[in-house]
This record gives sequence, structure tokens and C-alpha cells, in this order.
Amino acid sequence: MKQKPSKFFISGLILPLILIFIQCNSPSIKEVEKKIEDRFKQTVTKSKNSQSGTFLIHSDKLNLHIASASGFIKKENQKIQTIPNQPFHIASIGKIFTTVLIFQLIESGKLSENDTIEKILSKDLLKNLFVVDGKDYSDQVTVSHLLAHTSGIADYFESVDKKSKSVIDEIKKDPNRFWKPIDLLDFTRNNQKAISIPGKEFHYSDTGFILLGLIIEKRMNKSFETALSENIFKPIGMKKSYMHLRSEPLNASKLPISTMMLENIDVTNYKSISADWAGGGIISTTEDLFLFQKALLEGKLISISNYQALKGKNVFMDGIRYGKGFMTVKFGEMSFFMPNAPDLHGHSGLLGTQLFYSPEYDAHIILNIGSTDDVGDSFELMFWIMQDLKELQKTKATAEKTDYAK
Repeated sequence: MKQKPSKFFISGLILPLILIFIQCNSPSIKEVEKKIEDRFKQTVTKSKNSQSGTFLIHSDKLNLHIASASGFIKKENQKIQTIPNQPFHIASIGKIFTTVLIFQLIESGKLSENDTIEKILSKDLLKNLFVVDGKDYSDQVTVSHLLAHTSGIADYFESVDKKSKSVIDEIKKDPNRFWKPIDLLDFTRNNQKAISIPGKEFHYSDTGFILLGLIIEKRMNKSFETALSENIFKPIGMKKSYMHLRSEPLNASKLPISTMMLENIDVTNYKSISADWAGGGIISTTEDLFLFQKALLEGKLISISNYQALKGKNVFMDGIRYGKGFMTVKFGEMSFFMPNAPDLHGHSGLLGTQLFYSPEYDAHIILNIGSTDDVGDSFELMFWIMQDLKELQKTKATAEKTDYAK
């Protein structure tokens, strides 16, 4: 599902940045840490639609760990205070998980990035998904094309043009509908047209990731949900993660999930949210996602060389590059006010979810705001957090020099 953060905060940056540059006194470490947590809570509080948010930031380099929560969850006419490890729908962050499963198959020799998907999936399944100007290009589509969103296939979550339908509208219209993967392919097949021939253009597509999910099922000979549990969740101890409406967490105590707002509609209990599958249908927590991101960096799920090769290259939108199931955020490309902001690697989601890592500060940034209207604010929050981390690094360096001088 596409996110549009490129113009989300530029107009509001000028004065705060000026204030940063003219500050003379370095804040204490505790002051910076409090500022980071306050930024998160203010982001959730000022939201028009979000009711519940969670946040985690961790850096061994900066000796930093903050886990926080804001807001409440409605359950049986009661308001339950959100806790830092509240489960939430991670949305398109799930594309990283699908990508990891694909590369596990590649590393085990059961799949190649250059394999054409027609050799794995049936022709009937691919019918009318890759037709451009009357010609069917499904025999030219590779696994790599799907990972990089360059297969040319449309995106079922969003309309390709004004005449096309999108599943987002269907989710709101029919809350009780349970979507199967084939239903999602049929939606694209019957309502949308391919964008381009394979390999020619970048076009973000959840439909392409549905096909990757089916490839995983075919080559692993197990359901996508089982593959997630057995190949990722269990090995690294993600006990509170599971596929929404399709499986259960390893931990028997299942907490209510954080509120999901699709525009101004609370869709938390809609069965139609099942429309998010291999493109991002996972429920997780900030702590579980921290375990996942650490495992990736340490080469516990796929090789470190393959992980490095996934990082963003294609222009997704201003300031965001896309690789294979991974985004690279370049704040310097969003605005000339941020020329030296370090890159972030990971993925975002339409519900204001973020999972990113900063090599510069060895920082894991994980958050959920839970509202489609707050995607821009979630990126703005990440930018200011990066400024705070820069400040924290300077403060710690100054403190260390003072200690050494003593």
C-alpha cells in the first residue's frame, strides 16, 4: 500500500531548524531522551484519528532504549490504556518478512531471483495480470521483478487511474468480507490494467507481493502463515507475532490489537482487513520487530550480503528509494533543509507504521500511529528523532571528553 510523505512537513521545518542552529547550550542526555519520548506522544495526541500508538528506539552505540505508548484501545465499551508492547497491524512493513522468506528459498537453492514466475505458478493464475497493449508478458516476469516492484503489475490497494477500483473502498463497503489471495489477484485481473512491460518501470504493487506469497507456499510446501511462524517467528523468539485473522501468536496470551483507522473509519474489527496478506498482514509488537531487525543485521535470517543488497535504489518518491522489499529514506532529498541527515533503511506502512535502522547511530526506530492520515506525521517524527540522536551523540561525546580530562 502506497505512502505519500514527500511534502508532509517541509513547510513546518524552517523555524524549528533555525532554532536548532542558534541553540548554544547542549542539553543533558536525560533531556534529549525525554524530548524523543515527548515527540512521539505529541504526534499521537495531535492526530485527528489515531487513538493508540506505540514506539521503541534502541541504540547500543548511544546506550539508548526507550519503549513508550500513548492513547487507549476500545474493548467491550471500555477504554484500555495502550502499553508499550501492544500488538498492532504492521501494514507494509510485512513486505520485509515476505522478502526474507523469498531469500531463504534462494539461499537454500530452491529458488533463483531470475526464475520466471510462470515456471512456478500456473498460467491460469497469471492470466490477464501482465497484459500490455494486448500482449501477455507473464512469461517474462521474474521473482526479482516482483521484489523490486518492476514487474509492471497493477496495485490492488490503489486505483491505477480514475476509472479503476481499489480494494481500499471495498474494505470500507463490505466489513464482513474475508479476502483470500486468489480474490486479491482476481480484483486486479478484473478491475485494473498492467502499468508497463516487465523491467521497464517502478510501480509499487501489493498484487506483486501476493504472487510472492504464493511462490513461497509453492516452494516451501506450507502455508504462508506457517512459513512465517516456522522460519522467522519461532527461531528468533517473536512470540507475540502472527498473521491477522489467519493464525495465532506463539504466546498464548493474546492482547487486543491497537486501533486501526482507515481515514476516519475504525476498521480494527473488520474482517475485510484480511485484504492485506503477503504484502503486510502481520500483527506484531515493537519488541518483536526489534528482535526481527536485529536478527536481519546479524545475519540470522538471511546472509548479511543479501541483506545489504536489498537496500533502496529505484526512486519511489521524493526522499525514498526502493530496492527489493526495502526502503531507504534520504531526508536530504526531501528538502534542502536536511542535507546531512543520515540514511534510514527499512519499510513504512499505510497505518503510520515504521521499521527503520540508522547505521550512523546504530539506532532501531520502530513505531505505530495506527492511522492512514498520519503517515506524513510518522515520517516527520522520524526526522526529528534523527536530529535528537545527532544531538545525543554530541552530548555523549562531550561527556566522555570531560570524563577523560578528569
